[in-house]
Amino acid sequence: MPSVTVDQFLFDLPTGWTWLKYDECTYYRSHFNDLASSKAVDLLALAPQRGELWMVEVKDYRRHPRTKPENLFTEIARKVRDTLAGLAAGRLVANDPTSRQFALDAMRTGRLRVAFLLEQPRTPSRLFPLVVDPATAKTGLKKALRAVDPHPFIGSASALSAKTAWTVTPP
Repeated sequence: MPSVTVDQFLFDLPTGWTWLKYDECTYYRSHFNDLASSKAVDLLALAPQRGELWMVEVKDYRRHPRTKPENLFTEIARKVRDTLAGLAAGRLVANDPTSRQFALDAMRTGRLRVAFLLEQPRTPSRLFPLVVDPATAKTGLKKALRAVDPHPFIGSASALSAKTAWTVTPP
């Protein structure tokens, strides 16, 4: 079972899946990131048997409050868009063999999926408020990403572990 750590969260993926921390790969860091200040999701996971590319964003607001003025769901949609553009270009011009092969495989999949791992304080306070209302979070994410994935996943590590093919262990 392949494992990867993203922002101290341990992702255990099913056997046969491959992953790439896109925002840390050579092609993105050395080349594509300079293009219009692009952004990237935290993790890409390929499920070859299912023909799916999972784009995973991780945000942990339990210890650090959100400081960016941009809408959270707009930020995620931008990261998804920029990552897709980077994969499309990377399959043709990436000079790093790992990045190029992953981009080729990712662009051959038949379905895009988005998962947003969101950890918020259990007991909100003035210092650590809720970033988004859990009651409206799914609607906001669906609206922002409907062109890519009409049914994105959003939730804590335990919620995503229950809804997806992988498990997530929080720090």
